[in-house]
Order: sequence, then C-alpha cells, then structure tokens
Amino acid sequence: MVQLFYKIMLIKPMMRSSDLLTEDHPTYTPDAAKGFSKSLRLNPLLRGLTFIGVLCGVELVGVAIIAVVSMILTGDIRILSSDDIHSPFVLCEMILEVVAVIGGYLVVVYAMERRSHPLELRFSRWRGLVAGGLIGLAAISVCIGILAIAGNYRIVGFNADYDPWIDILAMGLCAGIAEEIMMRDMLFRLFEEWLGSWGSVAISALVFGLLHITNQNGTVWGGLAIAIEDGILAAALYCITRSLWVCIGEHIMWNIAEGPIFGSIVSGNGEQKSWLVAKWSGSDIMTGGSFGLEASIVPVVLMGIAGVALMVYAQQKKMLVKPSWTRKRLLAQS
Repeated sequence: MVQLFYKIMLIKPMMRSSDLLTEDHPTYTPDAAKGFSKSLRLNPLLRGLTFIGVLCGVELVGVAIIAVVSMILTGDIRILSSDDIHSPFVLCEMILEVVAVIGGYLVVVYAMERRSHPLELRFSRWRGLVAGGLIGLAAISVCIGILAIAGNYRIVGFNADYDPWIDILAMGLCAGIAEEIMMRDMLFRLFEEWLGSWGSVAISALVFGLLHITNQNGTVWGGLAIAIEDGILAAALYCITRSLWVCIGEHIMWNIAEGPIFGSIVSGNGEQKSWLVAKWSGSDIMTGGSFGLEASIVPVVLMGIAGVALMVYAQQKKMLVKPSWTRKRLLAQS
C-alpha cells in the first residue's frame, strides 16, 4: 500500500544529509558553531507569525468588505454572526478563509523559505488528491459498516432531492484546503523543525482536534476524538508522503462521506442533510451523539491505531525528522 503511494506521488520522501530535514522544509546551510543557518527569515517562529499576520490581515479586510455589503443589501450586520453554512455570507467567509490561508502559505513558502517548487503541493503530484480521497472514503465506510453491524446505524431511505453542492463546497473543499494548509503545512512543518516528527504530530493533532470544540455542538470529547482519529492519521499520511494533496483529499472525502453521503452530523455542526437517510440508535459513545460520527468510539479506536501504525512504519523506514537538538548533535559529529 505504501509503495503504491510512492508511485502515485511520483516521489519517495528522502532525508537530506546536509541538515537532516525532508524536502518539504527549506534548506538550512550548516554552520560550524550552531549546525544550522542563522538566517532570520528561516526562523520557525517568525515564519509562523508571518503566516498568522497575513491570514488575519486578509480576513480582516475581507470581513470588513462583507460587512459593508451586508449592510447595503440587508441593512443588518447581525447576519455575519450566523452559524448556518448555507447562508451566502457565511459561505463568503469560508471562501475568504481559504484565500487568506493560501495567501499566508505563498508568502511563507516563496518569500521566506524561497522554495520555488514546494514539494508538498507540486502540481505533478496532484494524483495524491485521488489517493487521499480513497483513504477518507474507506475510513468512513469501514466505521459506518461496523456501526451498521452493531445495530447503531441503518439506512431507511434515499433523498433524491438533496442538493449537495453547498455542503461539498463548505465542508469539503473549503475545510479541506484551509485546515490542511494550516495544520499540516504550517503548524506541523514548523514544529517538526523544532520538536521532530513525533512531537509535531502530537501538537498538530491536539490543536486540530481542539479547534472543533467551538463548533455549534462542539464538546471536549469530540475535539479529543478528532485529534486521535484524524489528527494523528492525517499527520502520519503527511509524514510518509510529504504531500498536502493526499491530506487535502483525505480531509475532503472524510467530510463528504460522513455528511452528504452517509448522513452523519459533521464535527458538531448541526443537523445534516444527505443522500442516504439514516437512522442512528444506541448510546452516544457508539453513535457520537450531537457531535456526529467523529465522536464515536469506533473511528477513535480504528483510525487512531491506523495513524500510530503509519507513524511506526515511518519510523522504521527512517522517514521521520529528529528533534532539533538531536540533529545538531548528529551534524556536529559528522
């Protein structure tokens, strides 16, 4: 399976001998005293703050424009506080977030890291989007299948009138692109240069999960569940492929399969319409309750094990980045 990934992505992740980092990181010029380049633009903290600055700046300008348009068209600015993703203004805010995230990514990657052809989003590796989508679909399908066997999930009808395009745009494309760039390419990569792959997986997965607590029916358990089942899995997929295409594809299809296809609430975002009309029964620990499938113990156990297993595989194949203090020591000895 992993060898198939390498063929799809057209590259096998390799560790550079010069700085002991992978090719999705900027190249650090070894320094006799420190072991790393002293260039300020490569400082992980500064790169992170720059990304956040661009992100917030673009969003503030965009939200101000949306607010003005809202006042002109409706005379009421309160529409901006709506949680309904089907609201045109909420959709505009989600699209704006994607634009802001991509803007921050471009500034960091091209202006600061000076990587002209970033490995993680190289267009020639676009087929990773398909591979990731198949992983997301398989993961949700297996979990739904187990719940169906256990009697917690049953299909009772088909909604032919369901129009999925807003859900696909909002929960699928917008969430998948924005969150994966923020979590895997920014947060994970920057912490990886300091704490190494294992430490960065732990932090990025935890942050990724806890961000979902603020959703309409968000809970602490729901956030921790997402951190375990998809935070670890997505970070592990990134470690073995160094491809954002894979992570974005997995995220998009995870959400689409969970909500529009199988009829689960997605990450506590309220009632979800879908093609398949489903009846959920049993305890919240099995069904996920008002948070949805992601708060079920089934994906937490299955996907958590899968994510850790991929990390162990990556460790055995020497694909993981060591903590900065270990890399400095190894470079000094070489």
